[in-house]
Order: sequence, then structure tokens, then C-alpha cells
Amino acid sequence: MTIYPYATGDLIEQPNTYFYSEYHGGEFIMAWRRERLAVLATLPEAVAPPPSRPTDPNSRQSVDLLECALAGDGPLAKAFVKRFEIHKRVHDGYDEAFRALDRAARHSYPHYLRAADLFAALYQDSGASRHLNVYLKCIDTLCAVAASLPKDLAARLAWHLAREKQCIEALMVARGIRL
Repeated sequence: MTIYPYATGDLIEQPNTYFYSEYHGGEFIMAWRRERLAVLATLPEAVAPPPSRPTDPNSRQSVDLLECALAGDGPLAKAFVKRFEIHKRVHDGYDEAFRALDRAARHSYPHYLRAADLFAALYQDSGASRHLNVYLKCIDTLCAVAASLPKDLAARLAWHLAREKQCIEALMVARGIRL
């Protein structure tokens, strides 16, 4: 068993809890790198996320809500971070209190990629560990389904894997961590 088991299994149906994870130091980072490289080897050439697009501001569908969050709606972005931290899922739509409109409607891979786009942008802008944390968890979920992604989404995942690696390496440099 790997010491980085967080990106395997049906994480949409049975999300990781990440509670009581054992400390493995540098070995953990190396295991994470190996797992990510194994997924990356199966993906097409990386394609960057598209910019946010105009949407219906009154829509409660995630396709529109994610675009609004990416376009700068801070409270909505914060709601997505909180919801993903708690449930590790992106539902198809949310009510005004940001509860899922349909709890079973959570299997749209494009929503998870767009959430990753949002979390990457938030971390880039803030440098906050909370944003990096949610980004890593979203990437874990996407890596677990990588073999099922259509080519366009797989190419976006490849971009995120490269971006995630840059984020972690920059953080390690900033903290003086060498492996």
C-alpha cells in the first residue's frame, strides 16, 4: 500500500476524510510525486483552463455559479471552498444557502475541473494554505477518475498537475524544504 492513497477509489461516492493521516515527512512528498507522475503519464498534452465566461447571474446551476466565482464573486468562491472542504463534491446546483439542489447530482466531471480552475486561481491570488489544501483535494478526486475523463478534460487535468507541482515546489523553496 502506498503512503499516498488519497487519489484512488471512487472519491465522488466515498470521499476521503483526510483525518488522522500519518506523518511520513519527505517520503510522503515523494509518494505524492510518484502518484501524480503515474497519472500524468496517461494524460494528453496539457491545456490551460479557459477564461471565465458570461453567465446567467440568477442561475443556481454550478456551471454558472463556478463561472461567477471565477469572474470574481468572492462570497461565491468562498462558498465553493467551504462546501468542497466539507463534502469533497461539486453538485450540479445549489440553493441560496449553498446546499445541493439534488444530493445525487454530483458526477459532472466538468464541474470538478472548473472547481479546480477556481481553487488554483484562488491560491495564486491569495497564497493561503486553505486554498492550496482544497486545490490538492480536488486534484486527488480528479486523479481518481482520470481514466474516465474525456480527452479535453484529461488535458485540463494535465495542466492542473503541472500547476499543482509548481505550487508545491514553490512552497517548499519558500520554506527551505529540500528532498
